[in-house]
Amino acid sequence: MRCPKCDSENSDTAKFCKKCGSPLKKTVSHESMINSMSNKSGSDNTTKYIIVALAIVVVVLAGAFVYLYGFNSNHTNDSQPQQQVQNASNDEAAQTEETSSSQASQASQASPAKPKTTSMSILGGSFSTGGELEDKTYASIYVGPEHAGEKVTLQIFYSRDGSTLNHGNMVPVTVDSSGHLEVSSADAYKYFPDFAEINLYDGSGSKLLDTRSVSLSPEAGTQTF
Repeated sequence: MRCPKCDSENSDTAKFCKKCGSPLKKTVSHESMINSMSNKSGSDNTTKYIIVALAIVVVVLAGAFVYLYGFNSNHTNDSQPQQQVQNASNDEAAQTEETSSSQASQASQASPAKPKTTSMSILGGSFSTGGELEDKTYASIYVGPEHAGEKVTLQIFYSRDGSTLNHGNMVPVTVDSSGHLEVSSADAYKYFPDFAEINLYDGSGSKLLDTRSVSLSPEAGTQTF
């Protein structure tokens, strides 16, 4: 390196002239400048490549995130209405069933069902005859007040000393509020009966519900059994 003041030769690393002491300014050669620029350009290109690669990675990751988030969001939104519809349907069915049960319970309490005629049986009763043989015989058959209002058919055979006194007509009759069936014989008999056979049928007279045999004293008056 030459000193610009005294033109003395100095080493390339010297900062001051060894002869005059003037500061030395480094001159950059054309080749060095080209190498420096080449190195700088290569470094800049590498940096650019790195930046572009990073940008591409960021774009790809962002796209993947948006896609996955959007898919999950749509799937959730699509499933929620279906679930809501299913829940609403289940709630409506449960409410309908509860309402039906409540109405059935209220109807059952408001109008309790009467016992079926098939459970009816002869629980007791009485026979009454007048003071004269020309009087009819009256029968009062007790079946219970729970059967009040039910229609049945009653048949009674009267006899004396083993001989029948009547034909045993089938008589339709309704149970009164006290639970009794009241019926009288069609005719008066020549003798007071000493035996009565009671047959209780349903309203149509086709099904026998109960039967009872009663022994009587052949005299006037009321006799219970």
